[in-house]
Amino acid sequence: MARSAEESRSRGGAGGALRRLLRGLVLGVTLAFVLFALLVSSALVVYTGWHHDLRNGVFALTFAVLSAQIALNWLLWRSGGEAGEEDLF
Repeated sequence: MARSAEESRSRGGAGGALRRLLRGLVLGVTLAFVLFALLVSSALVVYTGWHHDLRNGVFALTFAVLSAQIALNWLLWRSGGEAGEEDLF
């Protein structure tokens, strides 16, 4: 039994490193999308406010709220990912 436990532990180490690398890559890509959405939504709110465009301002505010919600969900996913790491890959 000890031999099989050691073998599975050594195999899990290499797989674990790959899994952490892929998880980091996924987190980095999603962070880039989240930050881009926040940047665009903030710029739309400022633009519509500057030009007093009320009709498009409602869309900009809705987009900003949804982008903020996505950012909060990303933070929650990032902080809670340690326990459910097996579910990701």
